[in-house]
Amino acid sequence: MLEPIRHLGFAGLVFCSALLICLVQEGRGDFVFYRLPGTKLEAILEGKTKVLAGRLLEYTHPTFGSMSLSLDDAVVLKAPTRQEEFKKQLNKAVKSKDIQDYLEAASQALKRGLIKEFYECCGAAHKIDPENATVKRLVEARRLVKQPLGAPAGVERALREITNQSKLKAEVSPHYVLLHDTSDAKVGRKTRAKSRIDLLETVYESYFMKFALEGIVLQPPKEHLMILLFAEEKSFQRYATSLDPDLQMAAGFWSPKDNVGVFYDQGTTKAMKLLASLAEDMQKSKVKMRGTAVSQDMAHLANSFELLVKVSREESDIEVVSHEATHQLAGNTGVLPRGKIGARWAHEGLASYFETPAGAGWGGIGAVNQTRLADYRIIARDPRRSRLELIISDQLFYTATDMGEAVEAYGQAWALTYFLMETRFDKLIDYYAKCSGFEDEEPTARRVQTFSEVFGDLKSLEQEFHKFMGTLKSDVDRIRDAVR
Repeated sequence: MLEPIRHLGFAGLVFCSALLICLVQEGRGDFVFYRLPGTKLEAILEGKTKVLAGRLLEYTHPTFGSMSLSLDDAVVLKAPTRQEEFKKQLNKAVKSKDIQDYLEAASQALKRGLIKEFYECCGAAHKIDPENATVKRLVEARRLVKQPLGAPAGVERALREITNQSKLKAEVSPHYVLLHDTSDAKVGRKTRAKSRIDLLETVYESYFMKFALEGIVLQPPKEHLMILLFAEEKSFQRYATSLDPDLQMAAGFWSPKDNVGVFYDQGTTKAMKLLASLAEDMQKSKVKMRGTAVSQDMAHLANSFELLVKVSREESDIEVVSHEATHQLAGNTGVLPRGKIGARWAHEGLASYFETPAGAGWGGIGAVNQTRLADYRIIARDPRRSRLELIISDQLFYTATDMGEAVEAYGQAWALTYFLMETRFDKLIDYYAKCSGFEDEEPTARRVQTFSEVFGDLKSLEQEFHKFMGTLKSDVDRIRDAVR
């Protein structure tokens, strides 16, 4: 099985870092720099804001509603949002009526998770030139993705037999069958199962459209893909360890043997339950302190902490699901070998490329991943560990001595994948095909040789890679630059 990432989530950030970044994608909102009262924890929130009387700021989250913040702890920054940046490119295309401008706008929409806008740009490009090679690929890819699959009943029966989960509820979408024991209560406008299967569909469409946009029309699976979602971490652990004891600490995984993606509600970890308990205690204290001199301060602290816990729970789920769903898609479309790891950096790099990091909402695919970029920068500063050979030979994974070094290896895999996706897509696909011939214990020399045969001189490529990454900026970097 492909080893899943050990996600830190909100709990790890609270106890291990002085900076908590929670980017909440809302599209047209302001950016709010907010410091949790009485702490050094900071957040960057994207959403709708309104200044109220008494030096209060009303902030509205797209899923969890509104809350009031003290203006003493918050600064509102007017900066272009992701959707606004996309609209700038779209306006350029509308004025120029150039097909390449529309295709660039489509690419930008995909990176921002704006699927509807992506298809609108593709439609505009199609009107200009339906015979354009890229347009024809996109039309064909969408036709294949929208093609109805067979009845899901047989897949559901197979999933129940494979997992021995006869009593779980079923949720079905155009491309997935999901078994779950989560609550039917809605979180925002959807149940947790509905939110997860909708996310899977977004990852699914984005995956195929990205490859079509870059030059390849992939064949979708012939049947619905199978997913298992547990309400509790302990239920997930029982199931995971029954397959492989090494999965005990996993946050989610895809089993190539059974072709089942398995997840659980990230809000049920011990650390997250502790944070939820603290949030509940703060709410009780808020009620007890009503009418006192510190009642308003307590209310702001309690409400903001509760919001950050809710957001973190949601974002942690999104991060794990989007990562592992990509493993499943890569294995079911022949992009990477299904039954073996081959080149681990390639598997994990591709999954990280498509994942949405905790604290970023649905950022789309191919967006700059702030978390992975930070991990890359740690190794990039160390000449001993930043050599290209260490990534492509998987030595960074094999020699990792603790969780920190393992996470940094993921950062390097993401970075190299991002660089090659943006600059050498065709060669990267060729390399993926050659990875199918690797054994899991493939000698280092052959791994390096195969990579060199595809991409050329490693020394010059390494210099170009690190130079490229040195200029890369995440949304967080962009906002920080705007503040300065």
